Amino acid sequence: MREPGPTFDPEALARAFAQLPTTAWANPVSSDDEVNPGYHFAPLIADGRVKPARDLFAFVLAEFAPVHTAWIARVPAGGFIGTHIDQGPYHERWHVPIHPAGTFDGREVHAGISFPVQHWKPHRVDNTTDRDRIHLVIDRDVLVDVPAAPFQRIRES
Repeated sequence: MREPGPTFDPEALARAFAQLPTTAWANPVSSDDEVNPGYHFAPLIADGRVKPARDLFAFVLAEFAPVHTAWIARVPAGGFIGTHIDQGPYHERWHVPIHPAGTFDGREVHAGISFPVQHWKPHRVDNTTDRDRIHLVIDRDVLVDVPAAPFQRIRES
């Protein structure tokens, strides 16, 4: 993992998250999904459209402007996101942990300390804790000079 980016007050992040309406959440990914069973997300900026819940996190998104896409991601207690490579084209991606739990690529992360994700390389999440993992995920409107590729599930032996 590369050097951390901007830091944010964990209490301010938790307050913003507490105000996120239940209607902001999209349908969870099927529990039968092999890559990220139970993954749940709340879009803030998607397909060029700003969602009402975006304003709750404006203080964070301003630090990463220009923003292409942003969402709140929840990996349930005991859940995981299997090793994979995301579909391109690739934008500069950042995670801002709100309620960290478990590990990202085997490393613990901390509330309010953002970190970049090279989502064109294999990565995974393991949440072996008894609480949900909540991150704000931001794709800046900055393309990364890496050839686009389809989504790839990396099978581990």
